[in-house]
Amino acid sequence: MPDLLVKEIQAIVQELSHLPVTNEFISRIQQAKLTRDENPQSHFCVYFAAYDLANQQIFIGHHKKSDLWLFNGGHIDRGETASAALLREMHEEWGLQFDLEKITPAKLLSITSVLNPSIKCQKHYDIWYFVPVSMQNFLPDQEKLASEFYTTAWKTIVEAKQLISDPNTLLAIKNIEELFN
Repeated sequence: MPDLLVKEIQAIVQELSHLPVTNEFISRIQQAKLTRDENPQSHFCVYFAAYDLANQQIFIGHHKKSDLWLFNGGHIDRGETASAALLREMHEEWGLQFDLEKITPAKLLSITSVLNPSIKCQKHYDIWYFVPVSMQNFLPDQEKLASEFYTTAWKTIVEAKQLISDPNTLLAIKNIEELFN
């Protein structure tokens, strides 16, 4: 019987079956060992993109390890579901607690080839969540953010696109743009 993580990812993939990477996700699920603990080279991750609908801005940061402008995210740990990893990572990176009911269900899947030879990761299977917040009330812990990011900021879509080169992050921005329209 599949574990909870497998069931959850299968449900997400089925919901997002129109996306071009779903067959690769299905194939990767069948290989088992989905977490970084079980397979350091190829595993599942969660991304969480904070956006303010009223002000039409997104929260991004210049990530230290990748040297790219990205949304927040992290690896799913052994024994976790994607939603549990999402809540844990939000707390670890933002220092904030969120209610799953207030977070948009996963809306995007992407695959990232990690090109940094000093990192064991070679491929991430990314599950994307979009988190509606108010810029004024969104107060992440700056110390926690500083452990992973050189800087973070609220940016308009146009400003963000000038900073971002990662294709999956640009794809996530496209999804957020649709929310803004």
